[in-house]
Amino acid sequence: MRNKKVIWFSLILIALIAASATVYIEYDSNAAPRLTTIVPTPPGVPVLNALDMVTGQAASEQVNGQSVPNGWGSFKNRIVRTSGGDLFTVYVGDGASYQDRIWHVMHQAPGSSTWVEMVSGDAGEEPINILVGPHDELYVFAWPGTKGRLMEYESTDLGRHFTSSEIAGNWDIHQGYTGCGINAAGDIVVVQTAQDIPGIFRWVYYTPATGKWSYHESKLNVRHTYTYVLPGYHNDLTLVAMRDATRPELGYSNGSADASSYLFNEISYYYIPDINKSTIQEIPQEIPVVEEPPNGDGSEDVTYLTDAYMDTQGRTHILYNDLYKGSTYHAIIDGGKLVKNVPVPGVDSTHKARILQDALGHFYILATSSSGLSIHIYPGTAQDTDGTQLLPPVSLDISRFPTCDDYDLCNNPTLTIPRAGDALSNTIDGVYGNYRAEIHFRINLRGK
Repeated sequence: MRNKKVIWFSLILIALIAASATVYIEYDSNAAPRLTTIVPTPPGVPVLNALDMVTGQAASEQVNGQSVPNGWGSFKNRIVRTSGGDLFTVYVGDGASYQDRIWHVMHQAPGSSTWVEMVSGDAGEEPINILVGPHDELYVFAWPGTKGRLMEYESTDLGRHFTSSEIAGNWDIHQGYTGCGINAAGDIVVVQTAQDIPGIFRWVYYTPATGKWSYHESKLNVRHTYTYVLPGYHNDLTLVAMRDATRPELGYSNGSADASSYLFNEISYYYIPDINKSTIQEIPQEIPVVEEPPNGDGSEDVTYLTDAYMDTQGRTHILYNDLYKGSTYHAIIDGGKLVKNVPVPGVDSTHKARILQDALGHFYILATSSSGLSIHIYPGTAQDTDGTQLLPPVSLDISRFPTCDDYDLCNNPTLTIPRAGDALSNTIDGVYGNYRAEIHFRINLRGK
């Protein structure tokens, strides 16, 4: 009779291999990636493998309420990892004016803990985005001088040289609230938002098949910003954003005298089934995720969008903080329908949550603690297939380089994830902020 331990190990190994084969998105240059059904897999035990400082010179305090700090914008893509393990992250520092912040691209080579600046430029007013392509191309997007000119900076040699080009469009000259995303085929979408009522998504689409950018506009009933951008594989596009308008525009009183007139109390999912047929007259398909009427206390961030993620089955996951209910919530859109909207218990920093999958497709929710001294990771249970059945958190000590709980001055953990161009992996890299500091971390999701 065979040793029971050998049999048990063999069964586990077979199960892991089988699970792995079912959750990867398969891709070749002649066909769209194939989405596959996610099946239960054993959870990993996360371990912190690296913690180091990227910079202590990030733009921080707002000057007279005008300057946008580096930590602003949970929807920004701030870090990518190439197929060879090179890391690139971006931050903005102080500049000549609040509309001329300076962006910096930083590089960490495999096996190193040192960050080296590769290139810098005029960012405009807000933090910039970085993406990585299927052949390790690097893409950086910025608005120099905040003058309505979208610039693309591309490198094909691991950041040693960048070429620049302007992307034409009927762009707004203001801040822009710019989000972007890429898929495994290399299709890219960059989105700017403008106006209040009606609102507009101004966006461009790039596909390697044509090598060209095409400009589009999509009309909204009300402006939505902080946009997460998820390009599909059939000329389709998913956008998740939160409504951004003044209380009077929404039919509410201004509340207390010292409160902001802007109100964030609704989150929506938008879908454009065919980018090539999208017109300004056509409002994208919209699915409201949540709306909380204000209770008169003058609060601004009533429902705050913290993450949007498309899984390997094609479902869209949306994490948000509900201020009135005091909890992080997890909504799932599947097949054009809102199929779940459930609380995520135990997250104490409710506006700092992210969702991700490992190389087996297993789900985890990651959030920094309200104290800023830990990263909490909530693995899905062995039965979980959508990130809604979670184990107690694994706490990872980051007290050597802590973060803080502020919305804008200490950016959410931002990860190497598919919408920024990175494939699923058991090892994730990320960055988070603490005023002028930007800190890198690496976690092995299956470290034990």
